[in-house]
Amino acid sequence: MGTGRLIVFEGPDHVGRSTHAEALRQKLEANGVPVIITGLARSEILGDLIKSGNKDIHDFGPKTRALLYATDLMDQIENIIKPSIDAGFVVIADRYIFTPMIRESLRGVDTDWSMNLYANAPNPDLTILLKSGPRRLLQRVIYSGNVGTLSRFESGMDLGFSTIPTVSFLEYQSKLKDAFDRFAEERGFLSISTSKSKPEVSGKIWDEVFPIVKDLIFNDS
Repeated sequence: MGTGRLIVFEGPDHVGRSTHAEALRQKLEANGVPVIITGLARSEILGDLIKSGNKDIHDFGPKTRALLYATDLMDQIENIIKPSIDAGFVVIADRYIFTPMIRESLRGVDTDWSMNLYANAPNPDLTILLKSGPRRLLQRVIYSGNVGTLSRFESGMDLGFSTIPTVSFLEYQSKLKDAFDRFAEERGFLSISTSKSKPEVSGKIWDEVFPIVKDLIFNDS
């Protein structure tokens, strides 16, 4: 790979990934580092389809869905991520290959099978797992007024935990948390709790990112 870096944010929905990815982008750019943010469902060929309300891909079977997400990500890897790293950019991925792998593993898809879909994906220089307990995540959903928009997939109702969305959400997020924790331990992710203030969390992230990107920081002194 080139002279750039790949920094990945992983974690459940509503944990603050996009917020902290954007904060990191601003910090890097303020230090003269070129940045590109990418993530799930952002490819030109499948991004709109995945996000479209006309056909929810979460109604598909888990392997079909895994293939669609893999196509979306590999298109970005070949056309955005790899070229950007080669050009010296820091690529910030707001979710990468691990989220779809973990979500589908809870639905019976073998992790090794999923990993083979991403055999040519570059390894991140740093993967940051943002963490929060299921109840805190639900509180954020309620506070934002989005309880009514929880999908069957996001709340795990397709797994039969409960017919009540909020109850199912708590159980599903607990399963996801355990799975993310296992991945973090096995693959050396950096785990950061989001229970503190946004500035404190962003500061912790910067403390970990800086040693990885310090040679890219522009210095005109």
